[in-house]
Amino acid sequence: MNKIIFLSTFIFISLNVFSQQEFTEAERSKYHMNSPEEFNTSYRTRSFNSTPPPSNGTRSIAEFEPNQGVIISYPYNFAIPYTLISELSQYVKVYVVCSSFLQSNVSNNLQNNGVNMENIEFITAPIDSEWTRDFSPIFIEYSEDNKIGIVDFPYNRPNRINDDNLPIVLGDYWGLEVFGMNLVHTGGNYMTDGLGIAASCDLVYTENPNLDQEEVKILAKDYLGIENYHLVNDPLNDYIEHIDCWGKFLAVDKILITRVPANDPRYAEFEAMADYWANQTTSYGNKYKVYRTNWMMDKNAYTNSLIMNNKVFVAFNTGAAGAFNDDAAAVYEEAMPGYEIIGIEYNKWYSTDALHCRTHEVPDFEMLKIIHQAYIDEVDFQESYIFKADVYSFNNSNSVNEVKLIYSINNGDFLEMEMENISNKTYATSLDFLSEGDEIRYYIQAKDSRPKTENLPYIGQDDPFTFRIINSTKNSEISINQYIKAYPNPATDILYFISNDIPNDDYTIEIYNQFGQIIKTLNIKITNIDWKISGIDISDLNSGLYSIIAKSKKEIFSSKFIKL
Repeated sequence: MNKIIFLSTFIFISLNVFSQQEFTEAERSKYHMNSPEEFNTSYRTRSFNSTPPPSNGTRSIAEFEPNQGVIISYPYNFAIPYTLISELSQYVKVYVVCSSFLQSNVSNNLQNNGVNMENIEFITAPIDSEWTRDFSPIFIEYSEDNKIGIVDFPYNRPNRINDDNLPIVLGDYWGLEVFGMNLVHTGGNYMTDGLGIAASCDLVYTENPNLDQEEVKILAKDYLGIENYHLVNDPLNDYIEHIDCWGKFLAVDKILITRVPANDPRYAEFEAMADYWANQTTSYGNKYKVYRTNWMMDKNAYTNSLIMNNKVFVAFNTGAAGAFNDDAAAVYEEAMPGYEIIGIEYNKWYSTDALHCRTHEVPDFEMLKIIHQAYIDEVDFQESYIFKADVYSFNNSNSVNEVKLIYSINNGDFLEMEMENISNKTYATSLDFLSEGDEIRYYIQAKDSRPKTENLPYIGQDDPFTFRIINSTKNSEISINQYIKAYPNPATDILYFISNDIPNDDYTIEIYNQFGQIIKTLNIKITNIDWKISGIDISDLNSGLYSIIAKSKKEIFSSKFIKL
């Protein structure tokens, strides 16, 4: 059940006595206003240290994965309300980047505004601006040991030298390896699903004129593990061209896209963008579920939210623009059941500069990670459904104590089944005796030695994977009288088959154990008579339950047997 909280504040009076240039209201609505030389990315005052990419694989971490904290900055004020800082500090670390001579003043401000100081960590460094989303590093998982690392990039505001240097500062602070990806970029124009898909506005091409489109994608693959990089036009048609101003991955197969009124000149472009994503294939193999929040007037920035574990912090407006806050909360509640939706009211959010722009998540450095290829939507009938997952701790920091499949059939009670460790990081179990038309909801739960429990999907029972079993034989026009059966059953040394009305063809025969591992594979031409006279030697198999699958280019048949 969602919990919706509205936290309200108006712009606070900073206690900082140090003078600093302030933007006017008009300028603040166009955040990242710069002098012409700042937009000239060829004019760069900090030399960039390009390094080789990670070896043995890399994976860009998604915002909706487990996090340990959030990065904010204090160049001359916070530019976010204390209500947000206080709420975050109650359960995650808040990393405050500011100069040493400001820390005492900042600390007093935080204490006076109800912030949990036990969860405040100061990172001492000069800083130019508040937009930590844009200049913070991209966090990755890399190497066979599942280490966490940092990818640095030339920040697309080259005269903000201190901002541009923050990934190096954070690498030193946390003791993380920093990989230098020589691709001019900005964090507000990047989002990933954590499984090899990412999206940005095609500003990336514009800001890297020395690279062709293929070279851009190769860099993203080598440093971030991105296999499918969606570089799309900006429907907002504003100066900023940041994807977080109008779109957001909410989960591996969910995306939020802004909707503008039908009389808005950009209406057709936003609708085309929503249609584009509705027709794209996710890392789970299904199509994206597209959700829409309404941009009704300037300052609405509902996609510009922060997902922090089981909470979602949404930029809520004050005044007339705030009339649409409740509708936005309802969209998040529908899209993310089980999450706590927290509206942060503030009179200094803008359509191109809001909550997400001024914060950046920090993933759990000891993350208990679950990777699983999910059953989604409609799945062909089979006698056994194998559930496999890789489960491990970042940096091998904690042992995995327990992995469970938690499932419900046809809206019944959720049941638990232990998943067995079948190799290294892989755990598996199976569900048998399911029928055509059954609907299965499930999630995978793991527990480590901290002890910390994680689910996949993250929120668990409130938003599980769901699939329905269909009769695949109807699609291939196979008669229900077609079958193969193993005999004798149980068997000891040789396994034979009987069949009915099986088409003659070239078949691949695969024998699986109960954890989904292929034990034997044969490629033979089968005729009806062959089924009856040919046998398969199973004398070397361990005792247990096995599945056998016969596949041709057109047909698939399965049976089960017990090896004594």
